[in-house]
Amino acid sequence: MRFKKGIILAAGKGTRLFPSTEAAPKPLLPLYDKPLLFYALSNLMSAGIREVLFISRKQDMPSFKKLFGTGNQLGMRFKYSFQAKQKGIPDAINVASNFVSQQPFALALADNLFIGDSFQKTLKQVQSIKSGAAVLAVKTNHPSKSAVIDLGKKGKIKSITEKPKKPKSNLTIPGLYFYDFESKSAVRKLKPSKRGELEIVDVHLAYLEKQLLNVFSLKKDIKWFDAGDAEEMLEASNYVQRYQKNKKTLVGSIELIALKNGWISKKKFTSIISKYPNSQYKKNLQKFS
Repeated sequence: MRFKKGIILAAGKGTRLFPSTEAAPKPLLPLYDKPLLFYALSNLMSAGIREVLFISRKQDMPSFKKLFGTGNQLGMRFKYSFQAKQKGIPDAINVASNFVSQQPFALALADNLFIGDSFQKTLKQVQSIKSGAAVLAVKTNHPSKSAVIDLGKKGKIKSITEKPKKPKSNLTIPGLYFYDFESKSAVRKLKPSKRGELEIVDVHLAYLEKQLLNVFSLKKDIKWFDAGDAEEMLEASNYVQRYQKNKKTLVGSIELIALKNGWISKKKFTSIISKYPNSQYKKNLQKFS
């Protein structure tokens, strides 16, 4: 397993979700039966990553620590830091410099969800690469909202364009990236874009220029959500509710993934949920104890 450390960038203001984000930070808002941040953490856990750094706004750190603690209860290790000023996604790599050191790592955005049976299999394929970086590619009806990736017939990357007006494909790069320590050097060379931020697409392009960028297309059974506004949050919540009911499972359940990964015992799992107050989430977890 190549990528053993993970970063979750959860420092956004969540202005598109105002006034809800005046009451609670966006990553802690509920998406169906659990906080939005659970889904980002579960993405990393599904990739086998046990060491995670949460990057939030400084005022939100106490809430994050209260919710997740040291990570020991899940057989994991959690660290916390903050982004003093929003400079763009690549700045998370600067903030996490000491945490990742010289090791490869994954960078997850707090508002991205991936739901589907084949997702973990794809993450295992990502973990098998020996060098360079990796991104995912997912089909979407609105590719212009994100970076669009154009692939050749053999899956070779032809181009990556940030929010193009006329996209060359319907494939976009979602918010889960895999880098090595060379990303630090790439970020140091970046200059702010027209909107005044560092752009993560420029990090992708730095790897692509050296032919060190791998791409893994998600299967058709994977549903991806970028829960950045109220409509997407609602759509994602409804999808999670239906998926959990039909599949008789839980999506984004960090306790259940820790159990399935063998990081905690069945006894530990039962002990954790016994301390939870009565809720639908607790009842659903008890079905696996």
